[in-house]
Amino acid sequence: MRFALSSWSMRSHVNKDFPLAEFPRIARERFGFDAVELCSVHFANTDTRYLDRIKDNLVKYKMGFANMPIDTGNISQSDPLKRQFDIDRIVNWFAVAEYLGAEAVRVNTGAPEEGWDMSITVESYKQLAEKAAQLKLTLLIENHGGVSSRPEAMLEILQQVNAPNLKFCPDFGNFPDETRYDDLEKIMPYAYMLHAKTYDFDSTGAHNAFDFVRCLDIAKNTGFQGAISVEFEGDGDQYQGVEKTLALIKKNL
Repeated sequence: MRFALSSWSMRSHVNKDFPLAEFPRIARERFGFDAVELCSVHFANTDTRYLDRIKDNLVKYKMGFANMPIDTGNISQSDPLKRQFDIDRIVNWFAVAEYLGAEAVRVNTGAPEEGWDMSITVESYKQLAEKAAQLKLTLLIENHGGVSSRPEAMLEILQQVNAPNLKFCPDFGNFPDETRYDDLEKIMPYAYMLHAKTYDFDSTGAHNAFDFVRCLDIAKNTGFQGAISVEFEGDGDQYQGVEKTLALIKKNL
């Protein structure tokens, strides 16, 4: 089992206090991670000179590139021309991920519109799964709003696409409070990696937004052995948030 750090956890600092190229160094030296997630929204550009600086530091600090979360487009929109335009933009990010040695790419389901049915989303993922396979990338679906708001929809996509490189990236924080644990149990058996999301910790160091340890237990009970990516999304100090999240995971695994 590996621990990764999402660049989203340091969103107030990436490209402000340090460039994205330095993120692998900080993840390794400051926190002791051995892998990273680099979000597409944090790339200043995709020129090879820029990408090579990131690649060099991934190699230098012996950091795995567990996943690139791609946040662009709507692959569930009803207009076929607009939908294909967005799919093509996403595939361009696949090329960036492959160039940098990423293992996986996360693509959002997008939001349904008037005239939508599940076949639209399924066909989009079929196309994306084929492109990802050509680049030896695992394609991930996260519970991240829109069509993926309910586990039943995620499972239907997985079943209908039926691609060996299509997996899930469960996020502890993104399901409704009232169904969080049941929903997580439904999708964890198909997880390639997971987002161990936390929010703010109180003055005693407790995480009260939801039962984080119960989520970890659900993952353990499925025999999960993939990468656990720390995704601190609180309003407080992000360095401390990452440290506390990682400590909480290690204490309860």
